Amino acid sequence: MPPPIDNLHERLGRGIDYFNHEYFFEAHDEFEELWMDARDALSRTLFHGLVHLATGFYHYRMDNFTGMKSQLRKGLERLRKLPSRCHGVNVERLLEQIEPFVACLTAGVPVPALLPVIVVFEEESSGSH
Repeated sequence: MPPPIDNLHERLGRGIDYFNHEYFFEAHDEFEELWMDARDALSRTLFHGLVHLATGFYHYRMDNFTGMKSQLRKGLERLRKLPSRCHGVNVERLLEQIEPFVACLTAGVPVPALLPVIVVFEEESSGSH
């Protein structure tokens, strides 16, 4: 069994907080560090997917919609491999929020005005899968 990630709950919470407050560069950095520290496939998949989402919305802020679409697709590809809840993250809800962005970008129409937020199940956010 891989060793636990140091301060997982705190670090993941910080990354989610950055993402939900639209500090996508900072969220990317936090998720990337978690991804690099993770040793089990499930955790690595979650954190890698979140890295791609944060990068995609950073591209959005820079008006780089091609980069945004590419990164969001990569994020969706990874997150779809996960159970509906992972480390307390409501993965199912996150997918529901991201998919319309990719659909709009693919169709060449404006993306939704409201950016997604990462929802956490409080009872599971203490580091369980």
